[in-house]
Amino acid sequence: MTAPFRSVLLTPNLLGGDGVSCLSRQIAPVLPEPAIVLTLHDDPAAHPNDTGARRHSAGGHRLRFIALALRLLVNCDRDTVIVCAHLHLAPLARLMAWRGARVTYVLCGIESWVQLRLAERRALRRGRLVAISRHTAQRFRDANPQFAGAPIDVCHPGLPARAPEGPMTATEPAALIVGRLAADEGYKGHDLLLEAWPSILEHHQDARLWIVGDGDDRRRLESLAARLGLGRAVTFMGHVSDRELDALYWRCGFFVMPSLHEGFGLVFLEAMRAGKACIGAIGAASEIIEHGVTGLIVDPSRPEDVRAAVSRLFDEPETCETFGRAGAARFRAEFTDARFRARFAAVIPTAGVPVHLPAADRCA
Repeated sequence: MTAPFRSVLLTPNLLGGDGVSCLSRQIAPVLPEPAIVLTLHDDPAAHPNDTGARRHSAGGHRLRFIALALRLLVNCDRDTVIVCAHLHLAPLARLMAWRGARVTYVLCGIESWVQLRLAERRALRRGRLVAISRHTAQRFRDANPQFAGAPIDVCHPGLPARAPEGPMTATEPAALIVGRLAADEGYKGHDLLLEAWPSILEHHQDARLWIVGDGDDRRRLESLAARLGLGRAVTFMGHVSDRELDALYWRCGFFVMPSLHEGFGLVFLEAMRAGKACIGAIGAASEIIEHGVTGLIVDPSRPEDVRAAVSRLFDEPETCETFGRAGAARFRAEFTDARFRARFAAVIPTAGVPVHLPAADRCA
């Protein structure tokens, strides 16, 4: 860790499948080189990442993570760029900047929707704030009114643009939802969809709901499906590989996740990349889905809205396909990882080097 560096990324994870890991993998290549990534939870022996940055992992040991950061601290000066990908790490990022390093704090999700602790508030008073959605920025301000007037750049994340592996199969009359089946994430909308499905089956006997994901709430949801008599209409697929998930996106008719509490929603991008119409909830999803153009936005507090949107996409396959094509075009234009990297590079301080972007790519 004594080798020279110009930038540091502090993140809980880099190699995982969660949203913070995905975002961190997109941030790392943007950092001024040479760059170092410090991760709290990654296995130090895990396969090296391909971000181009040197990775140092604490293997879940907080004291080791702090020690790794302190070893870098003496070499962080006014020419060093520090990016903090999770607010719980903000006090440590601020400590590393004691000699004038420039810090960018990323408001990455629901951890920024609650009142900050004193040490976090003090850290964020000196640094640049970047949010992954306008919804997250507003929720942050609502929970922390002392930052109501603070400027916050909004940089929507992206995903790699890629074609499907292997031959594409025919679309099936199925709606797909992807997310953890966790008791503390009941806001995703699984209950809403299950309770709506008997009504949907009255008009669409072949309508299927594919549920991808696992967690401590799966047994309860399976019991609910059984009580509702959904039988073969609903399939709990559990955890699937990335390749299997890609195939499900291509096979499904459309994607639906009426979730109220999403910081962004990478799953919508995954569906749009596969050319699928999306149904999402008011909030962050409305920054991704163009209502009536690439999909439909619903109010989860009105179950009838969810039923009507799902029924419409089953009723109108041509509309569903039109939404899907428009979604794929929107993904390529706005939501690839390359587009995110360009946006993020424009907002992090890089020793006064300007970054020029097309007007459509400027952060809000």
